[in-house]
Amino acid sequence: MLSFPLEPVAHGDIIGLVGDADDISAAKDKTLSSDKSHSRARLVRVPVPITGNVERRLIAQLRTVVEQLQKSQTTKNTERLVVLEFDSSNSRTGAGSEFEDCLKLARFLISPSLNGIKTVAYLPQPLQGHALLAVMACDQVVMATDSSISGIDDSQGAKDPTIRGSYFQIANSRKTFPDKIAEGFIDPQRKLLRVETDRGNLFVFAENIKELERTRTIDSSRTETVFAGGEIASLTARQARDLGVVSRLVQNRADLALLLGLSRNALRTDSAVRHSPRPRIILMDRYIDDRFTETRISMIDKAMREDGINFICLWMDNPDGDPAAVSRFAAFLSELEPTQVHTVAYIPTLARGVIPLVALACDEIVMDPEAILGGSTDSLSKEDRSDILAVVKNLIVPRKMRDKALSMALFDPEQAVYVFRNPRNGVVQYLTDSDWKKREQPEEWRRGAKITIDGKTLQITGQQAEDFGVARGTVRDFSELKTMYGLEGDPAFAEPSWVDRLVGTLASPSLAWLLILLGLAGIYTEFQLPGIGLGGFVATVAFALYFWANFMNHTANELEIVLFLVGVSCLILEIFIIPGFGIFGLGGGILMLIALILASQTFVLPQTDGDLRQLRNSLMTVGGALVGLAIFTLISRRFLPHTPLLSRLILPTQSQMEEKDFQKDSPKILGAFGQTVTDLRPSGKAIIVDELVDVIAEGEWISADTSIKVIEVHGTRVVVKPTED
Repeated sequence: MLSFPLEPVAHGDIIGLVGDADDISAAKDKTLSSDKSHSRARLVRVPVPITGNVERRLIAQLRTVVEQLQKSQTTKNTERLVVLEFDSSNSRTGAGSEFEDCLKLARFLISPSLNGIKTVAYLPQPLQGHALLAVMACDQVVMATDSSISGIDDSQGAKDPTIRGSYFQIANSRKTFPDKIAEGFIDPQRKLLRVETDRGNLFVFAENIKELERTRTIDSSRTETVFAGGEIASLTARQARDLGVVSRLVQNRADLALLLGLSRNALRTDSAVRHSPRPRIILMDRYIDDRFTETRISMIDKAMREDGINFICLWMDNPDGDPAAVSRFAAFLSELEPTQVHTVAYIPTLARGVIPLVALACDEIVMDPEAILGGSTDSLSKEDRSDILAVVKNLIVPRKMRDKALSMALFDPEQAVYVFRNPRNGVVQYLTDSDWKKREQPEEWRRGAKITIDGKTLQITGQQAEDFGVARGTVRDFSELKTMYGLEGDPAFAEPSWVDRLVGTLASPSLAWLLILLGLAGIYTEFQLPGIGLGGFVATVAFALYFWANFMNHTANELEIVLFLVGVSCLILEIFIIPGFGIFGLGGGILMLIALILASQTFVLPQTDGDLRQLRNSLMTVGGALVGLAIFTLISRRFLPHTPLLSRLILPTQSQMEEKDFQKDSPKILGAFGQTVTDLRPSGKAIIVDELVDVIAEGEWISADTSIKVIEVHGTRVVVKPTED
C-alpha cells in the first residue's frame, strides 16, 4: 500500500497513510506496470550532431532493440515502441549533422526492418540541420515546450537534386511533415505561407500564390506566414504543433511516457549494454570530499576505458559529504552516456542529507523496502541548497528522467508536492501547484493528497520510492539485486590505485601536519647548520610531497607553489644577504604560512559552512605543525649543542655569544686571521683565535677551508674577507 510520511522518520519506523485512497491506488497501479511497459517500449538516445560513425552505431543499436521488442511477450494488439530522443545538449543548436549520415539513418527507420514497430521522435532541445531527416522518418514527433526545429543555412541545398529528392522521399514516406514544409527547411530564401481556401488549408510558397488563386478561393484575411524567407526556416514547438507537424508537447521524458500510455519509468535508456553486463562496485561508506570525488571519477573512467566495464553499482552505506564535492560527483554521473555504462544506486539502509543527489544522478535506484532516502538537510546553507537544486533542475531531471517535483522536494523544504490524477485516462503525476497551473489543460487534473510536510524536505522509504517511481524496485539484499540485473558471480569492488591511496594519505590532515613540521624543521636546521645540507634536503622532500599531494588532490595549484617559493626566497634574502629580522623575513614567513593553508583548500575566502569547516581543518593542520616546530626548537637548543658532532657547527645563542671575550672586546679579533669551517654564503662558520665564530663574508662567497681576515666587528657581527696568508 502506498503511504506518505507525516513526519521525518528514522530507519525502521512505520509510516502512516494520508490522502485520497483513489489517488494512492492509482499511483501504485500505474507504477506496477513498469516492467510490462518497458517490455514493449525502448528509448534510444540520438546524439546530435550526427556525424562520424554515429549513424552506424545507432543503426546497430536499433537492430538490437527491434530484435528485443519483437521477441518480447506482449498482449495482442499492443504497440511496440521505439522512442528516439534527439539529444543536442552538447551543442547549442544541434547543427552540423552530415547529410549522408542522416540519410542512412532515416532510410533505415523507414525500411521493412522496423515493421511492427512504431517510432517516435522526441526533441527535448532545439534541433537544426539535416538531423531533421531522421525526425521526419519517424511515425510520430513529440517536442518539449521550449524546443524548436530549424532547417539548413545553405540555400544550395534545395538546388541539389539528391538533397531535395531525399527530403521529399522521407517526408512522403511518413506524411508527418508536409512536402512544402520539408522543402522550406532546405531552401531558406523562399517565403512559405499557409492559406485557407474553399477546399481547406494549403501550404504554398509566396511566388506561387497567384497561380493558386486561379483554381482556389483564398481567404486573404486568414493567410499565415510559416517561413519569412531570407533566413533559416525555423518553427517553435507551439508553431510546429499548430501546423500539425508535431503531435503533442510535453515538459519532459516522464510526460512523454505517460502520453504514450507507459509507466513513468518505462522510457529508460536502452538496456542493450546490460545484455552482457560487466559490473564493478563503487563503495560509498565515508565522507565524500574533493579527494573522494576525484578518486572515484578516475576509478570509473579507468574501469570503462581499460576494463570494458559497462555496469557501475554505487553501494551507499550511510555516507555523508561536502555539498560542493557531492554536486560535482553527481554532475559527472549524470553526464555518463547510458548506452556505454549503466549506473545503479543501491541503498540498503540510509541515504540522507546531500547523498540522495548522487542516487538521483544514477540511471536507476534500488533500495531495501525499509531503507530511507532523504531528510537531514537542516545543516545546508542557503548557497549550498541553491547549488544542489540547480544541479537537480538543469542536469539530473532532464538527463535521468527524474520527476522534477519529487527530486526538488528531497532538498527544498519549501517544495509542496501533491498527487494529481487525470480522471479521463487515470494518469497520475506528482506536481507543485505552480507546475500544475503551467500545464496546457490544468482543469483536467484533480489534486489529491499532499506528500510533503511544510518546512521539511521529503523523506521516503524504499517501498515508497518504488511506488512513486523514484526507485526501480526494492530488494532485501545484494543477491536479489544481482538477480534483478542478471549479474553473475560476485562483482569486484573498485579500489583506488596505490597512487590514489598515497595521495589521499599524504593530503589527509593526520599526515599533512607532519610533512609541514618536517619541512619547517628542515629549514630551521639548514639555517642553523649552514653547509651541511641535511636540513635543506629534508625540507625539500617534505614540502615537495605536501604540495604534490594537494596538487593531485585538486586543492593546490600554481599560485600556492609560487607564494611558497617567494616566501622561502625572502627568508634566504633576509638571513644571508640582509641579516636581521625585517620586512623580508616577516613577509616571507607570512607568505609561506598563507601558501600552506591555501594548498589544503579549494577557496581563498570561505563562503559556505563547508568552506568554514575546511578552513578550520587547514588552520589546525598548520597550527599543529607550528606547535611541533616550537617544541623541536626548544629541544634542539637544549640538547644538540652537547652533541659532539654538531656542537661546533650550531650557531651559538645570544647568551653564549656574550660569554665570549672576543665578542665583548672587539679589538681582540679585529684584524685577526682565521680559517673558514663552512662555506660563507655569505654567512657561515670560521675558526678565529681558536674559537668557532659566526661570520659574514664581504662581497663574494667564500668556500670552506679558506684563509680569512677579520676586517670589521660590530657587536656580534663579524665581517671577514679572504686572504692569501
